[in-house]
Amino acid sequence: MTPWVLESFLFCCHPPCLESPLVRTQFMKWSWFWTVTVLSFLSVGVLLAAVLPGLKPFRSDLTPAQEAAMARLSQGKDLNESMTVLVLGTDVVPSTRCDENNFCAPSNSLNGRSDTILLAHFQPQVGKANIISIPRDSRVVIPGYGKRKVNEANREGGAPLAAQTISELLGGVPIDRYVRINPLGVVDLVNSLGGVRVYLKKAIRYSDDSQHLYINLPQGWQTLSGLQTQQYLRFRHDELGDIGRVQRQQEVIRAMADKALKPETLARLPDLLEVVKRNVDTNLSVADLLTLARFALTLDRDQDLQLVMLPGRFSYPGEYGSGSYWVAATERLPALTARYLGWGELPASDPQAGYQARLAIQNASGRAVTKRQLRAYFRAQGFTNIDILDSYPDPIWRTQVIPQQGDTGLAEQVQQTLGLGEVRRDSTGQINSDITLRLGRDWGVRWDREAQPVESR
Repeated sequence: MTPWVLESFLFCCHPPCLESPLVRTQFMKWSWFWTVTVLSFLSVGVLLAAVLPGLKPFRSDLTPAQEAAMARLSQGKDLNESMTVLVLGTDVVPSTRCDENNFCAPSNSLNGRSDTILLAHFQPQVGKANIISIPRDSRVVIPGYGKRKVNEANREGGAPLAAQTISELLGGVPIDRYVRINPLGVVDLVNSLGGVRVYLKKAIRYSDDSQHLYINLPQGWQTLSGLQTQQYLRFRHDELGDIGRVQRQQEVIRAMADKALKPETLARLPDLLEVVKRNVDTNLSVADLLTLARFALTLDRDQDLQLVMLPGRFSYPGEYGSGSYWVAATERLPALTARYLGWGELPASDPQAGYQARLAIQNASGRAVTKRQLRAYFRAQGFTNIDILDSYPDPIWRTQVIPQQGDTGLAEQVQQTLGLGEVRRDSTGQINSDITLRLGRDWGVRWDREAQPVESR
């Protein structure tokens, strides 16, 4: 079935035309496929629900009390307006069956800690989707349990307690639906899609016998198998820990979006359904599913999909005893929820803020420009708070302006000042920056034209 046929089918199956229980599917991976993959699997569910009437490929594990708790957090909206969906990728929960070496095989339980936490805000009426990644080690108040890491909420009270915890962290933002994804399906899912292509900034080599985790991934462009993708997204033993993993999630999200919505993926629908059926728990309705599926087909992943990480910092040694946490920047959260979740009012912008922003600059132009030259060049442009990073190993064509803390308005100010490049819709830059500038070949052409001993200024 070609994309235009699928789109036509979804149009005529819009909520008023079709009603039969089913739920969206997202892709499913435990730490990670999150949104667009979720969207693409929505399409899988819609097609199969129509082809196989009465099929209920997804499950909802909520008790009546939990359903009531989720209803209290929702605004009662449907996707003809907008909707906020909590996506939880759970930890592996060992089964009770263990071998002679005391290794317990993983189960398909969804009641472990949340290894990945995403809050997705869908706006089909304007063609936008925003996703906030919440680090699993974020320090929060879990109602009834006190100050803990946010990843423990799902284990203690399932999706409703996780939703309540995150809602309160973000100032009472409504959360309408949830999707939980079991980690066991990630390998099958990626393999069913034929692998996913990503760029590794550096090689990853790691062994952990206790977790049966063995990673050996070379630097550069790689097409990862399901197992390799799981390893790539599971790895957290570098200088950025869980925050580096959040950035890798965002990179893979975009790669998955490109792969999952290709026409050739439609031939794999039956296999994909079986993977989703075993590993996804959600309370999305068929009406939600149908609207999201149509939305996925028209989404411009570069312009209409924005991904941002919960702004904050690592805890200091000993700040909270022996624990290590991600501490949310509470003063930034009202602007974050207003910009990405439509909750609250955006503060007035300062037209000079771009010049005072913490600017991390990375040369990806392929030009041999020293750090001293870069610093002098951008100081001459009026920027005052500059950090020069090591050169990016893979040159890019167009300069990227990355709003690391989620302030796209600030990023647009910087981009307009430069007069080139594009504002990225993610948080894959330098962790402590307000804006990361990844200089591409377009900037390199300007440098060649304006080349002069700026370091002498």
